[in-house]
Amino acid sequence: RDCFRWYAEGVNHAFIMDPLARVKAHKDTTYYLMLAAAQRGHGVCYVDPGSLALNHDQVMAWVQPLVVHDDVAKPFVPAAARWQKLADMDVVWIRTDPPFDRAYLYVTLLLEHLPPRVRVINRPATIRDWNEKLAALRYPTFTPRTLVARDPAHIRTFMAGFARVTIKPVDGHGGKGIVFATAADRNLDTLLDDATRGGRHWVIAQEYIAAATEGDKRILLLNGEPLGAILRLHAEGAELNNLDQGGSAQACQLTARDREICTAVASDLVAHGVVLAGIDVIGGMLMEINITSPTGLQEMSRFDGRDYHHQIIASLE
Repeated sequence: RDCFRWYAEGVNHAFIMDPLARVKAHKDTTYYLMLAAAQRGHGVCYVDPGSLALNHDQVMAWVQPLVVHDDVAKPFVPAAARWQKLADMDVVWIRTDPPFDRAYLYVTLLLEHLPPRVRVINRPATIRDWNEKLAALRYPTFTPRTLVARDPAHIRTFMAGFARVTIKPVDGHGGKGIVFATAADRNLDTLLDDATRGGRHWVIAQEYIAAATEGDKRILLLNGEPLGAILRLHAEGAELNNLDQGGSAQACQLTARDREICTAVASDLVAHGVVLAGIDVIGGMLMEINITSPTGLQEMSRFDGRDYHHQIIASLE
């Protein structure tokens, strides 16, 4: 029988994501969303992005129904996977972690062939078009001074105007590849050559924001409206605030400036089909707009004592 009749009622959610064995359930946002969907009576299924295929006009995949437990030691009980039309689902979540590479690109292109009645979160075309670092530059009045280039000479000229500059790969993620430099650094030529891979790879050179020493704020937005925020703070002896680089999450509140930034991006997020976004703010400046697989939901829910994961699923209902 149809494997989705396995669920009594509710809608069916398919989560395209990294392997279940790699999920850290105590902090993973995708697991938290799956848990809320299951607790609200919805069907929850896992899809390996590598299994996606297009059979003429039908997007197909190995779809594996899951029982989702509120138990981080044993979060999932999987049923047998079935080769299935993805159009049988009601909601398809793209929750594969970055980097946004060629494989990620093709996943978004394949999902464009789903019928309009299937809700894809976030919209595949927007994931393709909104590089998470470049998207922030749609709002230049809220960002630090920035240069995107691959010519080391242009970057050196830009750096001369600032006491310190942050340099990061345009397709970077999780704090990987970020370096800090000054125009007076003796090894600047080598640093820029490495960062641009000999002038073949674009990087973002950005005015360093001193407030980074106080942490950076991750704000989660649902349909353009801010849910709340967490503050990510670097480990002792480190500079990067990213959780993947040893940083820790702390409770924080939204400021008037934070809300001003959220208001500036809200209508564009909604118009481009972004249901869940995570924007990064340092010292009142917009740094990134994360729409591939934004994180921080569990930490924010614990700090605020709110079931934000249920609020997100309820908004789809």
